[in-house]
Amino acid sequence: MHATSLIGEGASLAAALCWAVALTLLRRPIVEHGAWAINLAKMVIASLLLGITAILAGQGGVLVHGSRSGLGLVALSGLVGLTLGDTALFAAVARIGVHRTLLFQTLAPVFTALFAVGLYGERPSAAEYAGAAIILAAVTLVVMPRHSRASSPAAARAGTVSFDVLGIGLATLAAFGQGVGVVLAKAGMDTVPILAASLVRLVAAGVGLIVVMSFAGRLGAAARAIASPATLRRVVGPSILGTYVAFLLMMAGIAFVPASVAAVLMSTTPIFSLFLDAKVEGTPVTVRGLVGTLLAVAGVAVLTISG
Repeated sequence: MHATSLIGEGASLAAALCWAVALTLLRRPIVEHGAWAINLAKMVIASLLLGITAILAGQGGVLVHGSRSGLGLVALSGLVGLTLGDTALFAAVARIGVHRTLLFQTLAPVFTALFAVGLYGERPSAAEYAGAAIILAAVTLVVMPRHSRASSPAAARAGTVSFDVLGIGLATLAAFGQGVGVVLAKAGMDTVPILAASLVRLVAAGVGLIVVMSFAGRLGAAARAIASPATLRRVVGPSILGTYVAFLLMMAGIAFVPASVAAVLMSTTPIFSLFLDAKVEGTPVTVRGLVGTLLAVAGVAVLTISG
């Protein structure tokens, strides 16, 4: 195996680990301050870092002279994938936990494929249908409760509670936003370099979130919460790790190995989160949880490689 392949594969796995660690560290701030506030803080921090990186890489001019249609599609992908998708993701984390929320993110390629069917008229292959079915079965296996009612907090931690309908709906909405956002971003990035596109995507998502929060009357409270030194100390590190560092690792993975391989390796985030949950939250690693998580990743592999 070539050294570059090892670098790409290692970078892809490291990106998946960064996402899992960052979301685990952000769970408590999300519960305390709300999904909107923490999502906004993450976007501001990452936008500053990516802006500096884009300028140093000589891509600042693209923001002024780049394709308007391409920049528009990338900005729209930010509104769908980050304003909508990441806010739903964080809200789901507060309700159903990191691992279950990330497991639902394996549905994102399914939504990507469905959206591509409507947008481009693509026809999924039998293997793609099989991959989607495996993912759906895996998510159902993990989420379906073993008992209809939880009798204790320990039962809840063990995953034996009944459906949290809102939490599951939010996690599904997050996967939808991620999947559709990818299609829109890819269409826009035909004419916009990746660093500049990522910056536009983040800034557009942040502006969209500010507008929504203003209309909802939540911007002031969120701004005060994330301006607190104590909150910033807890949010800055995970935001840098999960959005900036993971992004650079993702780029390295895509650069050094085939995109399909990178996508599969980066979909291993729920595997890392399964064991992180066990360590941090005391949630036991069950056979059903492990099998379902591995099946979900296998389904992503089938869907991605066949596509």
